Amino acid sequence: MLVRKIRELLYFEGFTIQGAKSKLSDRQFVREATSQEAIEKAQAELPLSSNDSLPNAPENLSNFKSQLQEVLKVLK
Repeated sequence: MLVRKIRELLYFEGFTIQGAKSKLSDRQFVREATSQEAIEKAQAELPLSSNDSLPNAPENLSNFKSQLQEVLKVLK
């Protein structure tokens, strides 16, 4: 969940790396970003998949992994 919020800050809200780090040092912000309500909202935005759509699952997972790696590069 926190990784998703970092990605949001950098790519969609226009934060710089330093700005995102500063935002993440705010305990209240992290509490809100990882609250049960925030998690449920994020899960609701995820497309539900059935067993019929499994052929695309490896491709989606690969895409997700590459996005996470990009976020990690930016934060280092």
